[in-house]
Amino acid sequence: MIQSHYDVIVAGGGTAGFAAAIAAGRNGAKTLLVEKNGYIGGTSVMGIPFLGVFDGKGNQIAKGILEEVVQRLEKEGGSIGHVHGARWSNKGHMDGDMFSLTPFDSEIFKYVAQEMVLEANVDILLHTWIAAVVKEGNQVKGIKVLNKGGESTITADFVIDATGDADVCHLAGAQMIQKNHVQNSSILFVMNNVDTEALYQGLEKGDNVEGWGWWHSRVVKKVKLGGSEPSYVHIAGHFKPFDDATEITFTAVSGRQNEVYLNATRTVNIDATNAESLTYGEISEQRNIRRLVQGLVAHVPGFAHAYVSRTSELGIRESRSVVGDYVLQGEDVFNARVFEDTVARGAYPSDIHDPKGGKTQFTFIKGGESYGIPYRCFLPKGLGGLFVVGRPISATQDANGTTRLQGTAVAQGQAIGTAAALCVKRGLKERQLPVKDLQATLVAQGAVI
Repeated sequence: MIQSHYDVIVAGGGTAGFAAAIAAGRNGAKTLLVEKNGYIGGTSVMGIPFLGVFDGKGNQIAKGILEEVVQRLEKEGGSIGHVHGARWSNKGHMDGDMFSLTPFDSEIFKYVAQEMVLEANVDILLHTWIAAVVKEGNQVKGIKVLNKGGESTITADFVIDATGDADVCHLAGAQMIQKNHVQNSSILFVMNNVDTEALYQGLEKGDNVEGWGWWHSRVVKKVKLGGSEPSYVHIAGHFKPFDDATEITFTAVSGRQNEVYLNATRTVNIDATNAESLTYGEISEQRNIRRLVQGLVAHVPGFAHAYVSRTSELGIRESRSVVGDYVLQGEDVFNARVFEDTVARGAYPSDIHDPKGGKTQFTFIKGGESYGIPYRCFLPKGLGGLFVVGRPISATQDANGTTRLQGTAVAQGQAIGTAAALCVKRGLKERQLPVKDLQATLVAQGAVI
């Protein structure tokens, strides 16, 4: 039974939100997780492997809840764990930073995320949208939600905005970073019955896979999956046989043979806060996929008998970004800056998908190291009782190109869910919480600071 008041409400059950809910619940806060979909997981159920878990030197910088998730996925047969073995291209030479990824079965991830949230004694409310914010002055006191049962009000000591588009912050009147454009959007899709050996051999004869600009090479070693034959986990390809498909990445979704995930289409100028724009994006991307699949089957080795087994909803890389007590700068990220109030780390290169539809631009972290994300980036400026996590945290566009990655998002969620629970436990407002105490708690619970 959903209550009328909670210690903590997490609005959005995506990659950052589910981790925030788990952390808040485990640390003693009575927590509600509100999610618009019928499942938990957000963009992580689209088929993208976890990225940003390791830095360019091979050090793991996202642990805690993230590592628990990976271990649970492995136990359920939904992941082969972390995969290493490739390096980013350095002007055509494969001696750049180390590249790692963690592939997983997105359907099993839905189950694992759900069970971990429930095990943390968190209440879940699915198929529910945020309709309005309850405020007293500049203090957020709760939310109004809308679902099939109508509209209702749920109050809380703290609300964590994990909507991905800063919906709660927007409704609360938070300042937003002004942008001239946002990154392009994509639908990710999965194809089965792919002959990955033929694909690999074809790539070797094709467009210089290992010299693909600043892109990463394939993971050349095969990984044995249980009792099956070894299978390729990651292959990067660069193709030119048909228009608008010049940059394609193939990644095994769950480690299953002959199944590949593709992130290869793009639609520009999508406003993720506008339903008509989102509708246009969904239609455009389905058309792009159909055209791309026809080209793959006709032109690319290994795809002659392949078929699409599932597609995601439209994937949004960028929309609103909140102005927080501190705005993380690109220079902070690229220079591997660590702050006194760091509560999460990131390490993936800034990954900007050209808003005009051109190539993806990567900017790397100095020395292959990681950077810190300060607590202040999660506090919307001028508002109380409210945190923000995930894609819309307080960061410039070039910084957002790395903070939005899944491994980093889970780390953010754990940090801020823990912060909210500590504030409740101690009767403090969010800006009164000693960050050193938060950091100590996070480290004790397996996080990397």
